[in-house]
Amino acid sequence: MANSGWYRTEEEWERIEKPLLEVDPIIDAFVKEYDLSVSRNQKDWPERSIAWGKEVRCLVQLYLADERSLTFNLWLCAFEDRGSKRYWKQETPIKQKQVAEFKDDLASQLRAGRKKLLDWSENKDQLEFAAQLRKRGT
Repeated sequence: MANSGWYRTEEEWERIEKPLLEVDPIIDAFVKEYDLSVSRNQKDWPERSIAWGKEVRCLVQLYLADERSLTFNLWLCAFEDRGSKRYWKQETPIKQKQVAEFKDDLASQLRAGRKKLLDWSENKDQLEFAAQLRKRGT
């Protein structure tokens, strides 16, 4: 079950997370290959997130986009906070696809995504203004 905030049935949770369980071995092999770590089901939603970096944060996230059709997105994002402003570059190489449509290609998508994120983080001038950050508590 999710992070204790899931308000529907356990059966419904199992239905919407099940496709991710199919690709967990692919994700686990990827994080092991690059000495990274993966988080699962943040904010009580089926997803897998791989994040790294200090100055520029890099994120690869596979998440449920539509719970009815059980489609997923693979999102890449590199971001840096500069004072009170956030800069980023992001891309969604997999959009609204069922796991069966991308499972065989996921390992290569993850490697290509990592390479792209490393390039973005090394070339910070590619990052575009994304948001004005608010101070905590305001």
